[in-house]
Amino acid sequence: MRGALARFAAARGGASAVEFAFIAPLLLGLFMGAVEIPRAIATGDRLALAAGTLADLIARDDSSALPDIFASAQTVAAPYSLDGAGIVLTAAGVYQDGDAFVAKVCSSVQQNDEARAAGSTIGPAPAGMTTNGARFVMAEVRMRYHAIFSMIPVLNSWSFAYKTVWPIREGKTYNGQAEVVLPGGKPCPR
Repeated sequence: MRGALARFAAARGGASAVEFAFIAPLLLGLFMGAVEIPRAIATGDRLALAAGTLADLIARDDSSALPDIFASAQTVAAPYSLDGAGIVLTAAGVYQDGDAFVAKVCSSVQQNDEARAAGSTIGPAPAGMTTNGARFVMAEVRMRYHAIFSMIPVLNSWSFAYKTVWPIREGKTYNGQAEVVLPGGKPCPR
């Protein structure tokens, strides 16, 4: 019996397997993180770029091409899918409220989200647009991140939300201001 215990204590045959069992989860976690984190950052960058592209396109006042404008977001976000992404496009005006300037919705359209209500307040006027009657457009893109490795709970709860404000590039003149009126909407009131 002593001989068997001595041989067992001196045996080194399974040491590599035990060491690998301790280190494998760590290596697997590092690998998954090395794949997921850059992918999540790239997805966020593409969504931000898509929001800018949408704002730029609607600022040209060609709302007849709205389906193509929504489709452009997927083109810009490629190779990442925007299935399930919420997109809200808003045309807005700036109004003086006491000593402050506030931005209000004039018209809004959506895809997989809820459009902003006409007349609702967005918040303070965007930087550089703090004059009564200024007009601008805004694109908002929201999407929940879908991780490749779903066993990383932190990544499964990430959501991206980007908002881009853009000045009117080409618009029709209403009430003395060039502005964009989105389908179903009306020009901004005075």
